[in-house]
Amino acid sequence: MQNYVLSDKTWCELEGEIERVIIPIGSIEQHGPHLPLITDSLLVERISKKVAEITDSILIPTIYFGISEEHMNFKGTLTLTPDSFKGVVLDICTSLRRHGFKKQHIINYHGGNKKYLIGLIPEIKKQGIEVSLHRVLGRIGKFDHAGEVETSLMLYLYPENVRRDKIKKFKYRIPRGENWRTIDYSRSGVIGDAINASADKGERYFKKIVNEIAEEIKNG
Repeated sequence: MQNYVLSDKTWCELEGEIERVIIPIGSIEQHGPHLPLITDSLLVERISKKVAEITDSILIPTIYFGISEEHMNFKGTLTLTPDSFKGVVLDICTSLRRHGFKKQHIINYHGGNKKYLIGLIPEIKKQGIEVSLHRVLGRIGKFDHAGEVETSLMLYLYPENVRRDKIKKFKYRIPRGENWRTIDYSRSGVIGDAINASADKGERYFKKIVNEIAEEIKNG
């Protein structure tokens, strides 16, 4: 199987390569007592790798850091300021354009990044880049943070990283509006119910997400 990962190649091997590139963006933030801080970045990396294979695209290393201010009451969460985040993304897109990667597809996992990426798209296009933004969250339905959807995906893709003994029914409320803080809606950091999560569900969710994003890219 062809290797689509940019960082695994030499510069010589990238000469004359396809011009389409996938840019995965995640976060480092709390995911309750049972999932690791790196959950968003792990999941977007695996989703993006499969999308790259299906769409014959180059995959760059995941941008691990995002805007996670809403989770900063939970130890270990790391956040960028909006200006820092947008600067990093724009610099990466511009670097790729200089090497001939004109078609760039951003796959964003973390909801806190969304509005800043939407606002950045016009600036990226000014650099002569054909760019599209693809979401992961929301394709399965209900709002979920370390709940059934994310826990199922992790049980399917990274079962060794799930603290199964920590999964229980946590108290939470669904956040409304913008500029909310997770701690005000869930003392555990979990928004959703992971009790019924399973690897089988995770496999179904993974395939649905991958296939939908791949179709958007191929038809874009």
